[in-house]
Amino acid sequence: MDFFSNNSRQEQVSNVLEKYNLYFRNLSKKGKLKFVKRVLSFEKEMAVIGKGITITDDMRLILYSYITQLTFGLKDYFLSGYDYINVYPNSFSLKNNDEFSDGVTYNNKIIGISWKKFSEGHLFVADGENLFFYQLGMALVQTVKNGASFDQHFGSYLDNWFEIFSKEYKGKSNVLNIIGNENEVDYVFAKLVEMFFEKPMLFQEEMPNAYAHFCLLLNQNPLQIDNDYRYKSFFFNTENLIYKLPDKVKKTYRYNSSHWSYYLPIFTAIILFIFRFHVMEHIVINWTEIISIFLVVSVFTSLILYKKIQEKSIYFNLLEFWIINLLGFVPICFLLIVTAGLWINFNPQASIHEIENIDINEIRVRKKGIQIESFTFYFKDNFLYDYPMARTIDIEENKMFQNVQLPAQMKLTICKGIAGFDIIKNKEVITNEHTGY
Repeated sequence: MDFFSNNSRQEQVSNVLEKYNLYFRNLSKKGKLKFVKRVLSFEKEMAVIGKGITITDDMRLILYSYITQLTFGLKDYFLSGYDYINVYPNSFSLKNNDEFSDGVTYNNKIIGISWKKFSEGHLFVADGENLFFYQLGMALVQTVKNGASFDQHFGSYLDNWFEIFSKEYKGKSNVLNIIGNENEVDYVFAKLVEMFFEKPMLFQEEMPNAYAHFCLLLNQNPLQIDNDYRYKSFFFNTENLIYKLPDKVKKTYRYNSSHWSYYLPIFTAIILFIFRFHVMEHIVINWTEIISIFLVVSVFTSLILYKKIQEKSIYFNLLEFWIINLLGFVPICFLLIVTAGLWINFNPQASIHEIENIDINEIRVRKKGIQIESFTFYFKDNFLYDYPMARTIDIEENKMFQNVQLPAQMKLTICKGIAGFDIIKNKEVITNEHTGY
């Protein structure tokens, strides 16, 4: 194994897998390297704990190789939330229960197995029964149900696959050994994982549609031994498939516990804060108009886009989407476009207005004495009367207004921004001969 020559641990793992894992033996050099690296990743992330049995390094690596085999075609291959594999010498009792079991998968944290039962399944690799594959299948579906972190490809296609299986399974014989719980996706998936790796040919013959879509679901095909088990749609005879294989799995978020868009209202609050203190005095618009625009646009876009959004299962209902739209997408897009008008504008128009009164908004005590921080102008012709922010001046950034005395005039240069709103490009006090300013 010269391609592991720079890493003795990788070579050590490879030697164990060559001895105990047939799936690994059929991989190319590149595939083996990928497999070994993933096994070592599981070694860091999951602990194998002996419960009345001593765990050897070989035992630990064999167990990790099973997880790697199941998730070999997935990008996010960790069983998120599962930290421990408890290994018992024989059948063991469950917590608060007098019943004994050979294997158990809890909702998170722990997978438990009987080493005796596992060893029997490991030795008979083509009988369609394998205790650990079954438990891992249950755990993989549970990671999706838990919603925190799972492979998005797998989670997006799980329901589609199960629907195809359910339709094809009706009236079939029980060759695949699915008994009693055929309406439960985790049970069915776990049972078929056993068949998928131990009797893939039988699985394909009995249920060609379910098998082809199972290959797509896990992004691998055990019958493609010469090609690192890669999933390729052209491998399947389309004449035998009633349910056609999609060219690409559409990403959905049905099982995600959260979506990045849920945090948009927080980002909106930050944008609004910046907009209020750094943009509003340059734009002819008030909060009543802004809120009205948010409401109208959010309702309109929610009704138009909801059907498409619903396909991805990001939100539970139209109301939830509208709230995120109202507090997230619409205000952020609107405020960014309006703000861009400060730099992208056209058709400047200048006008002069006589200042009638000034309201002092903020006063601060500094070392040099009391200093006005900001004030608002009022014009005799009531120009911009409904837009007080457009008539407000921040003194710290506009030194020329510190000593304004009445009567005086202001020259305003107003442009059209890219969103169609008026942008105040320049504010200039005109010298008044009576005041000497």
